[in-house]
Amino acid sequence: MQPDQYSSSMVSEITIALDLDSVLADVMQIWLEEYNDIFNTDIKKRDISDWHIHNILPISIQQITDLFIMVWKKRWQDIPPTNNDISDVINQLQDKGFRISIITKRERVTMPFVAHWLDLNNIPFNDIVFIFDDVSKSHFPFFLLVDDSPINAKEIVAPKQIIIFDQPWNKSLVSYTRINRLNELIDLV
Repeated sequence: MQPDQYSSSMVSEITIALDLDSVLADVMQIWLEEYNDIFNTDIKKRDISDWHIHNILPISIQQITDLFIMVWKKRWQDIPPTNNDISDVINQLQDKGFRISIITKRERVTMPFVAHWLDLNNIPFNDIVFIFDDVSKSHFPFFLLVDDSPINAKEIVAPKQIIIFDQPWNKSLVSYTRINRLNELIDLV
């Protein structure tokens, strides 16, 4: 069967969706560098124990968004991957027959910088979905989502599955399969 002969349900059955921020790109590391510089603090990633950063830090939601935009626009080259083997892991998943869809909720202005970051880090993928509104990731075609968001975790229902990428802000999710590194996914699929 040729790729253009796949039905949308068949594509969903072989698609693994990967979140970008804090699953592939360790953006919080650079975000916190900027935050600490601006506010003269020494906050570490482990201190961000709530998905809603404004519950932890004295900063508004708009300031949080603006700082993420600035990091992606001005420091995208400094954002490290969460692990150095991401490219190899994704290639292995594709070799096993999976389609890789990067799915990310973000501000439109950051799109070109995300593309540059993916190229810089040689991250292979079959498609990328940019979500600019409040549509849930659960509405997109995949059978498995790897994400760090507690909100997304609760929105994914069977037959779709979610694997939580371990971060300090998702420790409250105790009944979910969890990975610390993307390479752990190889043995789970």
